[in-house]
Amino acid sequence: MVSARIKIAAWAVLWILAASVGLANADGPMAAEPRTVRVLDNIYTIVHGNGIDSNTTFLVTDEGAIVIDTRVTPGEARKVLDEIRKHTDKPVKYAINTHFHGDHTFGNQVFRDSAAIIAHKNARSALSGSNGVDHLNFFKTFNIPGLDEVKVTPPNLVYEDRMELYLGPFHLQLIHLGRGHTDGDTAIYIKELRTIIAGDLVFNKKIPYVSSGYIDEWIDSLSKLEDLDAEIIVPGHGDVGDKPILIRMKHYLIELRNYVTAELAKGSSLQQTKDAVRPVLREKYRDWLNLDWIDANIERAYLEFSVKKKT
Repeated sequence: MVSARIKIAAWAVLWILAASVGLANADGPMAAEPRTVRVLDNIYTIVHGNGIDSNTTFLVTDEGAIVIDTRVTPGEARKVLDEIRKHTDKPVKYAINTHFHGDHTFGNQVFRDSAAIIAHKNARSALSGSNGVDHLNFFKTFNIPGLDEVKVTPPNLVYEDRMELYLGPFHLQLIHLGRGHTDGDTAIYIKELRTIIAGDLVFNKKIPYVSSGYIDEWIDSLSKLEDLDAEIIVPGHGDVGDKPILIRMKHYLIELRNYVTAELAKGSSLQQTKDAVRPVLREKYRDWLNLDWIDANIERAYLEFSVKKKT
């Protein structure tokens, strides 16, 4: 089961890399340049990272720092440390992976000697042994500078449903809401800051990568996050925003599901479904990046809901 999951995930990462390395759709807006954003007094996010445009967030306290997602290479992770040093000389106590994908975890080795690396147990499984080697080798098929330095470093502290983490005045709730973007997603809720670091459960103004996701459960997870008392949402890709970016993400997935299941009810083939749904979604989300991912998302939805229709 783990091997099959990794193969599916590796195929899907192709879509991440193709869009990220290309930076933009031919008919869509250009991706932004990397920059560090001060979200609140104690929390910063590096958005639109080099190599792949994933986000990294760090929290600064009097007792130390916490890094959430370690970027795609050790070189990029060291840039995160350089940013942290502009704000504190305290050590990094924890590094958290929101899921196993290499653009969020291949910088782990930079933090392993000084910090506990935390993730859901399924993320550790996906990065351990031959699974991790296969995942890195797949990334190496793309021209991302610095990957030769990567030593896949699985999390060394895992949890199953929920984990509580305290540092300085802050209480972080690490929450696994079920399968969504992957089967090992972690969302981080900081109640004192009314902030959710959502990982790839949320993309902001970008068509999400759904190809190895679980659409129904993903929608449920977003509904649960929506119920939390939070004003700030930090996505896995795209600019930091407020709760409407989470709601827009959920609505995209709902529309994807509804359009595809309507075609299934008609008895449409996969190709007929793509031809019917693609133009509708491309028009509705024409100001989002990654429009070329829509076909793969339709295919994933068709597979998921074809199986559910039979059961």
